[in-house]
Amino acid sequence: MRRTSFSILILFLFGTLVCLPAARAQSSNYDLSHLTIYNAGIGEFLEERTIELQQGLNTVVWRSLMPKANIRTVRVLAEDAEVVRQDVTYDGAQVNNEKSPVLHLVIRNRGVAGRKTVQVDYLAPNISWLSDYALVLEPTASGAAPTAAILDSWVSLYNNTGVDLSVGTVDLVAGEIALLPEGGSNAYRDQYASQAQANVYVTDGSSSEISESSYAEVSGLSAFNRFKLGDNISLNANALINRFPIFQRARLAIVQRNIFENTHDAQTLGRGGFILLPRGLEVRLVAKNTASAPMAAGLVTIYQRTGTLAQIVGQDRISFTPQNAEFSITQGRSSTVFGTRRVLERRVVNYRDKEGTGRDKLVTKIEVVLTNRGTQPVEAFVREGIERYDDNQWKIVESAETGERLAANTVQFKVSVPAGGKTTLVYTVENE
Repeated sequence: MRRTSFSILILFLFGTLVCLPAARAQSSNYDLSHLTIYNAGIGEFLEERTIELQQGLNTVVWRSLMPKANIRTVRVLAEDAEVVRQDVTYDGAQVNNEKSPVLHLVIRNRGVAGRKTVQVDYLAPNISWLSDYALVLEPTASGAAPTAAILDSWVSLYNNTGVDLSVGTVDLVAGEIALLPEGGSNAYRDQYASQAQANVYVTDGSSSEISESSYAEVSGLSAFNRFKLGDNISLNANALINRFPIFQRARLAIVQRNIFENTHDAQTLGRGGFILLPRGLEVRLVAKNTASAPMAAGLVTIYQRTGTLAQIVGQDRISFTPQNAEFSITQGRSSTVFGTRRVLERRVVNYRDKEGTGRDKLVTKIEVVLTNRGTQPVEAFVREGIERYDDNQWKIVESAETGERLAANTVQFKVSVPAGGKTTLVYTVENE
């Protein structure tokens, strides 16, 4: 009889410490209150549940952690309560032939018994995002450079966690943030990037219905920008790519630049008879981000519109571009403006400085010829690398065009090339 009473007492105390109804309140469904996705192949998952907590100590079993949750980043907040202990077992749902982690919490409820809110926040890999853009150039007269374009911004979400996600709010973070997840980064390869369609149909650019509209709320901090993508978003495991708009139909003014860029020793010479081989100038489109949001780094697909049909005429990548900042994309090599370059002379000359000390200087003479086979005159930028020598104090001593110093060893000349004609640039540089 005495032994039976002791056993009943033990069971009573154990029942006070372990609150089984709270454990049954948990679900293995992957329903998230908030999901923040970083462009480093990792996300911050916030789960929120309302649980019946008894007064004192309660044991809660949390079975909805991501399959590869970074346990060392788990943070638990309980309403009017404190977390006394966290234990983890790997006996949860099996995803991709691996058991998911299960979080066992001991929570001390300081208040009265009742339903309380518990939040679990942590990092987990295998979820990422990439941004891409469609830049549709407005039609121009035959042979004329583009002057305007319409820009659409999209983001692709990659759910490779192996589970379906239902999220209350999704944020995207663009910027250089230091994150050190277990196992290193999980950035996705380019083959997961969405493929642009060959033909895109757009409305007439003269229509008043075309106007910029933004679909994502944007907030910025010193180290990054946060895009609020939307609410009540589902990310299915069997749909690895989910695409959403950031902003649409932003009108941009475009400036086309033809650039002929060379290293100090470049020569467009063939073999044998040293025949000059023309090279198409690089065609770059320069615009200012006039959209209502910053532009995250991503892939830009350039379309040329003819009537209602727009076809791809180039692709490039851009870096993060704040509002009202300029960005530049390369369309490819020109098919009408070509350039040749050769080193006419390179010699070391001995001279005496102001103190009468004998010194050497490098004298180099360069010839650049630009040919325009088009029907419109064009402006071209010739960017030349300067060979380093001695103290690297260089200057242009002979040139028909004024050069602009761009960097420590780069000079730029702006020249005009007439339609159906050519322009020759000869300059001499001395480097002491």
